[in-house]
Amino acid sequence: MQTPEQLRRFLCDLVAIRSISREEGPIVDHLSRVLSGQAGHAPPSGLHVQRELNNLWIEIGDQPRPRLLFNSHLDTVPPAEGWSADPWTPRVEGGRITGLGANDAKGCVTALLAAALRIADGLARGQRLGGTLVVALTAEEEISGRGLSEVLPRLRPLDAAIVGEPTSLTPMIAQRGLLILRCTAIGRSRHPANTPADSPDNAIHTAAADILRLRDFDFGAPHPLLGTCHAHVTMVSGGVARNVVPDRCEFWADIRTTPNQPHDALVERIRAELSSEVHVHSGRLGPVQTARSEPIVQACEAALPDASPAGSPAMSDMVFLPGIPAVKIGPGDTRRSHTPDEWVLESELAAGAGAYERIAREYFARMASAGA
Repeated sequence: MQTPEQLRRFLCDLVAIRSISREEGPIVDHLSRVLSGQAGHAPPSGLHVQRELNNLWIEIGDQPRPRLLFNSHLDTVPPAEGWSADPWTPRVEGGRITGLGANDAKGCVTALLAAALRIADGLARGQRLGGTLVVALTAEEEISGRGLSEVLPRLRPLDAAIVGEPTSLTPMIAQRGLLILRCTAIGRSRHPANTPADSPDNAIHTAAADILRLRDFDFGAPHPLLGTCHAHVTMVSGGVARNVVPDRCEFWADIRTTPNQPHDALVERIRAELSSEVHVHSGRLGPVQTARSEPIVQACEAALPDASPAGSPAMSDMVFLPGIPAVKIGPGDTRRSHTPDEWVLESELAAGAGAYERIAREYFARMASAGA
């Protein structure tokens, strides 16, 4: 995949394969054939393709360490309402490629593979790399399912990672976490006619007060790249009849955390503030941050001198890489993700492929200079 036309054709082939989360089997089959040289969609590479479930990976290199991970995801969300044509029929107009997943994240997959194949070609011609590049294309990212986290033990050891997501080629070195709470206010069933308005027996009133407390909760100092932590109540249910004081009201809170708020400590602070019972529904997707001094961040800055590291409000598989210096970066724009008629530019694909190759070479060169 050297030319813009080859990048375009490769991405169009991927877009045309339906790969909603948990349905990635056909696209993994396709990529396995391409990368092992059994299909004519890309120059035969003859790479050894490894697969577990709907995840596949290849390794390219000339020495065992350091090991750099290139990762992006193959699954998409279901098509939203409002598509002007079939989501799985790619359209190319004026340098724009439109189709489900073109932006999030099959464009990144295309660019990552193009960079990796160029590096493999260079090794075949005698160029040195100075390490191993692990390219993992994984499943179920959109539902945090059996994807990267499932195969990560087989990819280790890893010394650094690039996570391919549409960031307009801005290196994202911090990412919010997600904490989901189920909160239950408990009251006592009574007849409204016999119950004062300020009675603590009305569970809906108790929940309403707690919802306002959560809205105004002091999450502490803002993070320098991500800003303040924030909470949204997304669902509320309670009451059994119009003429019965409710004895129970449940509400759900979606809290987008930053590295300033470790989840366990934050839950205890919220419990102390609310009258409702607070239950953790999900806290495993913690916030992530990579120090700017890490070689992988410095490699991104050297490869893209006009781009400054930033923080990302959106989730990604970067959440499964704690302890591994990681940067989320890729062609495309996150604002197009999950929208009708999502698209990516051919020029963005080419820029992404070039950036990924430069980042990998910069990283391995820096690690060699440091004696790693």
